Amino acid sequence: MSQQLDFWGIAAPAYSPKGALPDAMTPFGTSWALPDKTAISTLKAASLSYLVPWFEALLLASAYRADNTIASESLVQVLAMFGAVDGHSFQSWWSECGFGHLGQALTDVQVNYPTKRGACGAGVASFVVSLALPAAQAQEQMAFLVAQLSRFHTGDLSSSPLLWPSFKSALTIQRLCLYLKVVRAVIAQPEKAKNKILTVGQDMNLVPKHKVRTYDLASDRLEKHDAIVHLTYDYFQKGRALVINAARGNFPCVVMPREFVQIRRKSRKLTAAQHERWGT
Repeated sequence: MSQQLDFWGIAAPAYSPKGALPDAMTPFGTSWALPDKTAISTLKAASLSYLVPWFEALLLASAYRADNTIASESLVQVLAMFGAVDGHSFQSWWSECGFGHLGQALTDVQVNYPTKRGACGAGVASFVVSLALPAAQAQEQMAFLVAQLSRFHTGDLSSSPLLWPSFKSALTIQRLCLYLKVVRAVIAQPEKAKNKILTVGQDMNLVPKHKVRTYDLASDRLEKHDAIVHLTYDYFQKGRALVINAARGNFPCVVMPREFVQIRRKSRKLTAAQHERWGT
């Protein structure tokens, strides 16, 4: 299990009214009192963040940990630090577990960290600070955020989970949620059902321009089926990889771990029948 997640469970000390700067040796540094921040008041911010697909991925991993693609031992450690997800919706998880684990990331100071580096080669971050915020509190929060940014060397949210309010990735929240939705839809198909991937792709209308019409010729119908299955299978595999990696403490990552990559014969593009053979 990666050590990058170890500091999740470490509680931060209480806010010091004297405004002392955070101790450089502590994981979080000094915390601050934010009486206006509650699980209810912060639910909207959390619901619009990467915490949503992260929670959904862990929920799927927890539900199907018996699957040999899920490393149960690693998942147990991740859930111990992320908070229990079984039996929860995102809203109930945030209220009962999530806010307690990750709520301190909601600071009054806002941070922006571009992917490009500065002229000297070092990472560059900029802060937005309200002049109405007490100077001592602003210093503490900026020091807290700098400490989190220093752990953000991998570019993954899991390397510094307390950056979730400002985290941005090329893998958008909407795209990650779509991958997971496809995985759920495939799993929900009857066990003995045929053409699961095609059925899900059609039901979700993933390829609108290849929607099958009643007047389509047989050759056109077959071509559309292949296009739908090709894209749906790609989304399904990326969703599976997202779940497996999240269970290992690596989020967000849609690259399938090497040991789970199936070896196929080289082909420019698999047909619908071939996808079903390799699919679920």
